[in-house]
Amino acid sequence: MPVILAIDLGGTSLRAGLIDEAGTLVACAARPHRIDAEADAEQWWLDLCDLIAELAPRDVVAIAPGGFTRSQVLVDAEGAPVRPAQCFPDGRAGGEAEELAGIGQGTWLDITAYHPLARLLWAKRHDAAAFARASAVLQPKDFLALRLTGRAASDRIASAWALRRDGGVAVEAFRAAGLDARLLPALLAPGDVVGACTHPALRGVPVICGSMDTWCASIGAGAAEAGDAYLISGTTDAAGVLTAAPHPRPGLVTLPWGNRLFHTGGPSGAGADCAVWAAALLGLPDAAALVALAEIANPEAPPLLFLPALSGERAPHWRPDARGAFLGLDRGHGPADLARAVLEGVALADRALLEGFDVRRLAIAGGGARADAWCQIRADLLGCPLHRAAAPEPGLLGAAALAWTSFARFASLPAARSALVRTDAVFHPRPADADRRYALFKSAQAAYIPLAMRSDPG
Repeated sequence: MPVILAIDLGGTSLRAGLIDEAGTLVACAARPHRIDAEADAEQWWLDLCDLIAELAPRDVVAIAPGGFTRSQVLVDAEGAPVRPAQCFPDGRAGGEAEELAGIGQGTWLDITAYHPLARLLWAKRHDAAAFARASAVLQPKDFLALRLTGRAASDRIASAWALRRDGGVAVEAFRAAGLDARLLPALLAPGDVVGACTHPALRGVPVICGSMDTWCASIGAGAAEAGDAYLISGTTDAAGVLTAAPHPRPGLVTLPWGNRLFHTGGPSGAGADCAVWAAALLGLPDAAALVALAEIANPEAPPLLFLPALSGERAPHWRPDARGAFLGLDRGHGPADLARAVLEGVALADRALLEGFDVRRLAIAGGGARADAWCQIRADLLGCPLHRAAAPEPGLLGAAALAWTSFARFASLPAARSALVRTDAVFHPRPADADRRYALFKSAQAAYIPLAMRSDPG
């Protein structure tokens, strides 16, 4: 039975799965890890080798890697990392971002502390010897593809930060930052073949150029055409809307999405990690227990608001120095009220990612979407139906859909989505004071973020 070996390098684990032409996850394995400001890219490769040995894959027709983005791996001419990978929570380049303000005009991303150019400049200044040995800058999944094939390449969606809006490389922006655009590897389209695998267990199997985890997961959730909206609930949430023409919105990222589509959305600073934190704080074993506790919250308790910026704010505020808060605490509040406030705070942060769009149908997937009660809270506060994807691993399914399309099993990604993606539940919004709650949330953020800012985000 032919299968795709799909790979999803996420914020809390590296997962690999074998997916057949019907979209069935035949086998899956994972290795946990934790992403901080920096991470050891070599460990990702060792973990992938372990997963390949565990899965013992046979009849693999293609390998499709995906993974988290807004992260950089600097490698030398032999493909070895010259320093730890700079990962998506890394907000240390705030000073560099201020210096580079304005050089991103005409490109797809504004310069912030999270922008690769700001981070590369930070690395050049703080780790000059390592930076001098760098031959290429790769996304995390591209590093795995390099190890699988020996070729350095990336895709034009995950690496859109380096492109002008006319499609050319933003050489001027690199030059203005004092950086060399030759650090960029070959830029391919998702689905193009990077090369043949050299791993002994998969020798000769084509490795395709996948894309970032959100791109893959949005397909696995069911978003592949103009008008589709998605919410991927992971360690931190990511949401976006697909349109037939660019639809920019302040604070969000507008990107070319491939297949004549454009995307506007972004990664939140909040997500399931907030639930994990709150569970530990309240002495609960896991996030599932927190959701169960939230279900017994007292509906008559005074309103309680949670600002979920535990590790800074990403879209739409981009403030790595922001911090969270409980607002409105009362002696009448108990652990269940705090639990519910955390889940609601993440849902309100999700709403901020979709503000300005008329979202009538939202595809949701990811580990944070498995709890019915949290999906219902999101539907209530977002004010639109949530269609939950049945796939337990939407990132793996999306990567496999791309590979099957690349090898002509499906005529297009929308066709692959129609054939492979299934919905297991729909959550309809209940009457609620969602608009008032969201207005209070925005007002609280505007007032509190400046108070919570740290003077030194590094």
